[in-house]
Amino acid sequence: MAGTQRKWIPDWASEARWFAGLTEEERRAVKAREQAANHALAPYLGIAFGLVAISLVFVNVQRYQSGLFTLDPYDSAGRLYLIAVGCHTLMALSTVPALRLLVAGSQARPEFKTRLFRQHLSLLVCGMLVLGFLAVVHHARFLRLAGVLILINLIYVLPWHFRLSVNLIALGFSTYVIYWHGNRDLVQPTVTFSELLTLVSLCAVGGAILYRDRTRGYLLQHREQLHLARLREEISLAARLQQSLLPAPWPPSADFAVHGLMRPAQDIGGDFYDHFRLPGGAVCLVVADVCGKGLAAGLFSMSARSALRSSTIELARTTPLPDPGTVVARVNDLLHEGNPDLLFATALYALYEPRTGHLQLVNAGHVKPLLITRAGATRWLDVPPGSALGARAARTYSSFRLELQPGDTVLCLTDGITEALNAALAEFGAARVQAALEGCTPAGPVACGERLLAAVDGFTAGVAQSDDITCIALTHRPSA
Repeated sequence: MAGTQRKWIPDWASEARWFAGLTEEERRAVKAREQAANHALAPYLGIAFGLVAISLVFVNVQRYQSGLFTLDPYDSAGRLYLIAVGCHTLMALSTVPALRLLVAGSQARPEFKTRLFRQHLSLLVCGMLVLGFLAVVHHARFLRLAGVLILINLIYVLPWHFRLSVNLIALGFSTYVIYWHGNRDLVQPTVTFSELLTLVSLCAVGGAILYRDRTRGYLLQHREQLHLARLREEISLAARLQQSLLPAPWPPSADFAVHGLMRPAQDIGGDFYDHFRLPGGAVCLVVADVCGKGLAAGLFSMSARSALRSSTIELARTTPLPDPGTVVARVNDLLHEGNPDLLFATALYALYEPRTGHLQLVNAGHVKPLLITRAGATRWLDVPPGSALGARAARTYSSFRLELQPGDTVLCLTDGITEALNAALAEFGAARVQAALEGCTPAGPVACGERLLAAVDGFTAGVAQSDDITCIALTHRPSA
């Protein structure tokens, strides 16, 4: 029973140890967030209290004009109203530094903003405290005093020692008024003191709990921000690593030229391209598009790239020019194993013989390749489509054979190009790809890729990229 009751009692000791265990960096971060919250709230509270104070000043002026009080120093009512006007003036003046906080904005120095907030808070609290004491002395009412206690404890995020000081001043002065200076016709000391004690206690305890919860919230925000910053750093590192794993530009060759590019839609893309030479002299080219984007797609793309490269090299040990359909089928089975999320990748796989211009292509559910002849004519190659890699096991793939003529270029691309959207949600489309590359062959694969990318950027006209953009181009040159 005792243990059950203990759960309902706040463990202030453990909470104190928790606060004491905060690092210096965490303390600074929490304090900065507390100050930011106060600085953001102060202009609006300043305007509200300023308007109220100005209206009350006009009310007091009207009372003076109507003869309710005089400015005679021996007139107690006159002294009371003069003090009230002074307090209202202080409250109205508190609006000035609060508005300067709003004008300063986020570019101002923290020290300057802190000084403005202290000026605003000092003027506002002084004016409201004195008004609250006047109301207690002459009317035995705590409404104005409750206003300043709520402001200090529950609205602004202020240190415990400041809240404690204001609460003790309010409690001590009001207690003195109730028992030794109060109007006995208006005040019943015991009843009034109990009401005052209840008011101060509720505000003080509520302020302590709210301050604790706010501090925990600010600390969690700080830790989450640090965690997100570490994640962003790791994602940035992974993106740089992914780009570094793409093959380096092919060295100049008399027989052919190869150029690839990839521009991910997010930090980490699901597209990739690859090109490498086999021991027998043939060249393997790959372009692939993994379903989805982000970390999962990036990891799966690296797995697919590794499987394609290793399978090709392994089969090339037994035959100088392995069958592309066999290679792709083997890679499909490898990616399907241990793939509970059923991730898949579309791919275009090519084996090219530089000396003869013989090209074999396998399409695993990918966009068709584009042929650009030496004369500048373009046409899509009807490579038979097969199943995407990793989607299903035991698939077979057919090869498409083509004899490249000197000066011909083959472009393999992903659907991030054909499906690029402009502001009207129209797709770039296959026809625009052909139009952009008409007559591009004499310039070589580098110019073809850059020309296509420029055409896509011009079409989208600043619209955010929705999919990874990847292509690889191969130009066959006459043998020496």
